[in-house]
Amino acid sequence: MYQQEQIQELFGKQVLDYLKNKNKGGIVNEKGNTYENLFAVYKISVLSKDVLENDKEIFFASQIIAFVDDLIINDIQENIYQHYQLKNTASLRWGSGLRSIADDFVKQYNLNQTVSKQSEMTLVVSNVQLRDRLANQIPQQIAEFSKVDYFYFAHSLPKVLQEEQEFSQAVAYLCAFDNPEPDKIECVAIVILGAWLSSDKSNVSLREILEKSRQSQPSYIRYFGSQDVQIDPEVKKILAKIQRFTYSISKGFLQWQFANGLEEGTLPYSIETENFRRFQERVKQNKPMTFDELEIHF
Repeated sequence: MYQQEQIQELFGKQVLDYLKNKNKGGIVNEKGNTYENLFAVYKISVLSKDVLENDKEIFFASQIIAFVDDLIINDIQENIYQHYQLKNTASLRWGSGLRSIADDFVKQYNLNQTVSKQSEMTLVVSNVQLRDRLANQIPQQIAEFSKVDYFYFAHSLPKVLQEEQEFSQAVAYLCAFDNPEPDKIECVAIVILGAWLSSDKSNVSLREILEKSRQSQPSYIRYFGSQDVQIDPEVKKILAKIQRFTYSISKGFLQWQFANGLEEGTLPYSIETENFRRFQERVKQNKPMTFDELEIHF
C-alpha cells in the first residue's frame, strides 16, 4: 500500500525505522489481540450490506507499514482511507513528537495526501470516560480529520455482540434466517472472524472475506447470489411424499420441520454448494419414505 522509499523521502530514515519496528511488534502481537480482531469483524459486518446491495468495492488491511495501522479500510468509490488505532486501556493521551498518537495521525494524513487519498483517522478505545476525555482534547492540527470512538471489549464474543447492538444487527443481516437466534448470530460472527484471521491482511476485499466465511460449515451465512437456486424437481417430489414433513428455503438454506415443530432444524450447508448437491443425490438414490429414513441423509 505504501512504499518504504516514499516514506523515507517524506519523513526521513529515523521515522521509517520507527515504522518498521512498530510493524514488527504489531505482527507479533496481532494473533493474540482479541480487541483488534473483534473490531475488524464488526467493521466487516457493518459494511457488508453496502458491498452486497450496492456493489461497493471495499478492502481491508492490518499491521502493514503505516503510521495508523491496526485497521485500514480502503473505500474505492469514495477514494478514502479510514484508519483505526485501537487501545484497550483506561489511560491514554494524544502526546506529541515521534511515537505519539497525535504525530502518527498527522504523518498518516500527510502520507495519504501523496497518494491522492482522502483520510479519516479514528482512535478507538474500550473506556467511555477515556473516549470523552480524548475527544475533548483532540489536538488542533489533527481535529479536521480525526475522531475518537468507543468499542466495547470482552474476551467473550457473545458478550460483545450483546453490548454492541449495531454489531449484532449487522451480523443478523448476514444470517440465513429471519430474526435469527443469538446462537446463529454468534455462529456467523465466529466464521467471519476465522475468515479474517486466515486472510492476507495486506489487502483483502470485504467480498472475499465473506465468500471465505461461507466455505465454513456450519456457517449459516446467507446466499449472496442474485438468482434463486432451485431444488432438484425429483427431490421435491420425494420430500412432498414424506408425511408430516415440511420445509422452506430461506436465504439459500433449507429449513425443515417435522410433526408441526416437534423436531426442526436447518441443513448446515446452503443449496448452491457441493454438499447440498450430494445431499440431493443421496435422496434421489435412496428415495426415503419416512422422516427417519430422510434424517440419516442430512
